[in-house]
Amino acid sequence: MKKNILTLFILAFLFGCKKNQDAFLSGTLTNSSGEMLYLEKLSSPQPVIIDSVKVDDNGNFSFGNYIPKIGFYRLKINNQNFAMLVLDSGMKVTLTGDAKDLGNTYKATGSDETDLFVKFNEVSKRKQKALDSLSQSYQQLISTLGIDKLNAVNPQLAMKRADSLSRTFERPYNNIMSRFAPEIANLIRQNTNKFTCLMAIQELNPEEYKDIYTALNEGLSKKFPTNQQVMMFSRMVENMMKLQPGQIAPEIAMTDTAGKIFTLSNLRGKYVLIDFWASWCGPCRKEMPNVKKLYEKYKNKNFEILGVSLDKDKSSWIKAIKEDGLPWVHVSDLKFWECEAARDYNVQAIPYTVLLDKEGKIIAKELRGEELENKLAEIIDGKSAVKK
Repeated sequence: MKKNILTLFILAFLFGCKKNQDAFLSGTLTNSSGEMLYLEKLSSPQPVIIDSVKVDDNGNFSFGNYIPKIGFYRLKINNQNFAMLVLDSGMKVTLTGDAKDLGNTYKATGSDETDLFVKFNEVSKRKQKALDSLSQSYQQLISTLGIDKLNAVNPQLAMKRADSLSRTFERPYNNIMSRFAPEIANLIRQNTNKFTCLMAIQELNPEEYKDIYTALNEGLSKKFPTNQQVMMFSRMVENMMKLQPGQIAPEIAMTDTAGKIFTLSNLRGKYVLIDFWASWCGPCRKEMPNVKKLYEKYKNKNFEILGVSLDKDKSSWIKAIKEDGLPWVHVSDLKFWECEAARDYNVQAIPYTVLLDKEGKIIAKELRGEELENKLAEIIDGKSAVKK
């Protein structure tokens, strides 16, 4: 009996040592008071808690009951106090930080993916600081010009002035985005097999940085061929390549307002503007007067518009067309963001436009306002720019 008890004690001791050695994430927190730590995997539609431990009296903790697969994780005390990590099987990650402010104080070793994430995050913080400063200037001008007070008396005039002010700030906003994009692109270019880049590349315009998208797709597909997020990214890049200028635009075959199937290829022989929009999209509705003006100007010059709605309610869709007086062809499958045409054209936000030539080849994408007006003048009227 004594021998058996001793054997069990030794086995328990060895098991305990083995478990500690197998910990994939461990560390020490200062200013700790025995908090519970939760490890979440970031997945759609919301984070999933995969394990939890209690910080001991010395601030130590250890996770070893889970084998992580490559992905984005969050080590949190609560939803406002957490550290972001990128983990994979085989990693032995050590983390230190202040339990009172984990997000701003944590340091992790043992994960090169997390190291890269921190570098991207530093760039993002600097960019956000510049954007916050620009936003503050915008809000100060709104107050100085009395637009908030005007809104209570004359909402339409207030909106018009706010829109004008927004256009004034559009250039400095684009300058900020352009200033930091090359830094992000360079980091990705140096790490095309790092999973972390999946998050960072969303900061880059696919049109301007298609070589980066292609290189990252090749690197990740080779390293993580069965990962769902990588496969989704790969499909997106493949679709993106099909949507480059000079390529034949993907066919659209959807139901029009009369309930009949209308196809994009029916418009072959005309310049076509595919306009992705929705009745619930405020910016889309604001842009419509400009689109209508261009339609009236060019409708008799082999120009047509195909409105593709991301609505999910037919009555709202039809009502918006009538209210805004939109005389061109409209189609929708009423699937909201699951719209098949929107997926085929990699639409991430609306309004979104694609301009086609008479052969159905893509000329340009995401043209609005003056840019769209100038491009139509160039290809239809043969003018290099619209004179104001």
